[in-house]
Amino acid sequence: MSEHDAGWPHIRRAESVTMCPIENIVSWSVREAIFNNGDMSRHLIGFIPGKSGRVTSAIQTFCPDNRKITTLSGRVYTLKGMPGSSDDGQYVWKYWSAGNLVIHDIDVTDEYTRQIKNLVM
Repeated sequence: MSEHDAGWPHIRRAESVTMCPIENIVSWSVREAIFNNGDMSRHLIGFIPGKSGRVTSAIQTFCPDNRKITTLSGRVYTLKGMPGSSDDGQYVWKYWSAGNLVIHDIDVTDEYTRQIKNLVM
């Protein structure tokens, strides 16, 4: 799977991980993507406050006790608030998934929220 952005209207690349290694994300959700070559990966979708919608590189680790997700790029995202949907994030997902040849995706957000809730109880 390649993560290119050529020809994606109005979508900016995220700052480099070295410039911005940690981000807060709101109105977040997680999707499992199935690509035309059979590969699968999970991606965080949401809104970075003060910036824009975001689709992350593939999720590598999830730590529910501190609500942190680390992605393939090495960036660490802190899940703020409850899961939800961001129009900006959905816009980016639409073009990112088409550009990366996603043939099917599944919302797996509940798997993550259950793990967070288990810690609270």
